[in-house]
Amino acid sequence: MIQYSSRLVCGWLILLVAIAPAYGDETKEIVREVLKKVPLIDGHNDLPWQCRARFDNHLDQFSPHETTEDLSPAMHTDLPRLREGGVGGQFWSVYVPTRLKGADAVQATMEQIDVVRRLVAKYPDILELATTENDIRRIHKAGRIASLIGMEGGHSIGNS
Repeated sequence: MIQYSSRLVCGWLILLVAIAPAYGDETKEIVREVLKKVPLIDGHNDLPWQCRARFDNHLDQFSPHETTEDLSPAMHTDLPRLREGGVGGQFWSVYVPTRLKGADAVQATMEQIDVVRRLVAKYPDILELATTENDIRRIHKAGRIASLIGMEGGHSIGNS
């Protein structure tokens, strides 16, 4: 079996995803087949902040299991569109604004992490928390979206 570097595969995936709409159904099918084997990982998603800003972290006030395009203003993310896009792994950003300092920033970051964990727990048929490369591979193989947590800024950890 030929071994490919992950950078090479990632580069080809990006190219295929970019050109698929212009080249029709045959190319789209090739992309779908590749994405079944290799997880496409989105490196940044602000859904946790949207949960905070729009719903005060109350996950019961919206359903990302359904389209969020109908909200006003529409949200960029929902689970059906992640599925449609072939996303195999998602870094959920636990962003907090830099205007928050010290303990306030740390607390808000912990609350953002809690939102991600609750979101994953609420939709275990689609999402699963991943902390290792092996987790990503296992979750992708099971047909779910590997959920990773990405933190932004040293203020999120009290500049420690």
